[in-house]
Amino acid sequence: LRKKKISKIEMFKFYKYLDKIGYFTKSLNNNKKLKLVKSFQRRYRQKLINGKIDRECLIIAEKLSKLY
Repeated sequence: LRKKKISKIEMFKFYKYLDKIGYFTKSLNNNKKLKLVKSFQRRYRQKLINGKIDRECLIIAEKLSKLY
């Protein structure tokens, strides 16, 4: 699931999950979105930190959002 691209709809879902977890996602530009994704990956997926949203990140965020 790593490095598999996601659609635009899934990207919006990812940011919705991050907002539910507690990350601030409102009014971000592209540079801040990259930093946000990297910080998420540093915390929850340390093996690959590239700032790109892939299927693995989406699944991790979805499972974490169900806990909150």
